[in-house]
Amino acid sequence: MIHCFILYEEIYGLEQSSATVQLEGGKTYIDKDVLPQPGDAILDLGCGTGELSTYLAELVGPHGYVIGVDPDSNRLNLAKETHRHVKNLFFVEGNSDDFEGIGSEKYDLIFSNCVFHWIPDKDRAFRNMFNSLKVGGKIAIHYMDAQLPFITTSFEVLNPETAERFNKMFDFEIRDNIDRMCRSAGFNVVSSYYAYDKTVVYPSVESLLQWLVGTSHGVFDLQLVTQERIQQLLEKLGNPPFDFTASSRVSKLFAVKPEYRTQ
Repeated sequence: MIHCFILYEEIYGLEQSSATVQLEGGKTYIDKDVLPQPGDAILDLGCGTGELSTYLAELVGPHGYVIGVDPDSNRLNLAKETHRHVKNLFFVEGNSDDFEGIGSEKYDLIFSNCVFHWIPDKDRAFRNMFNSLKVGGKIAIHYMDAQLPFITTSFEVLNPETAERFNKMFDFEIRDNIDRMCRSAGFNVVSSYYAYDKTVVYPSVESLLQWLVGTSHGVFDLQLVTQERIQQLLEKLGNPPFDFTASSRVSKLFAVKPEYRTQ
């Protein structure tokens, strides 16, 4: 068994998985599409360990603020500890059905990075976001509408015992249906498109395993990973560094709450 790969505490692994992959894609989306303004009130829905929440807090400045919500208490506690020096940033446990300021029409922007594919009731999530935004407020959703091929392969080869459980954790929905739900909640969709702008590279087998543990909320079991299975994976993926950028498609949605809701 691959006990030698457990080189870091799991919480540290969770932070690194965010920092190395999702952080880069999220920052790109923020800089190119989201464009938060100084003074904005922002909800980061599914903030994880808070790296992007911190980036948003820097952009809105001292006259704005960011509230990060996440249902994972371990990630949230790490976020609170790591970013405690950021004065206009607050972390509160919650989810798409129960978050700080729900229904309050207090936010200028609701941002969500790599989270929406976990949410079962997306219709309800859109309604909750709509009712929590000011008129003219925006949502920026960065999500996957299907499982990435390298993740499927990694589970099938390294963790076939947990693959079905992992797949059941997701609630993928095709982009056209996501757009329809968004409009049904009352939003005007400004843009919705596929992108391959996130660099997804793992320099070693260890870094890939670490990311699989973090992104699966611990479902991926390192105890099931053998040297034989690793060799089988290398035969399918090639030797590290693993560059999955070309096959890592994401969906991006940007929408606005209009002054008058059209029927």
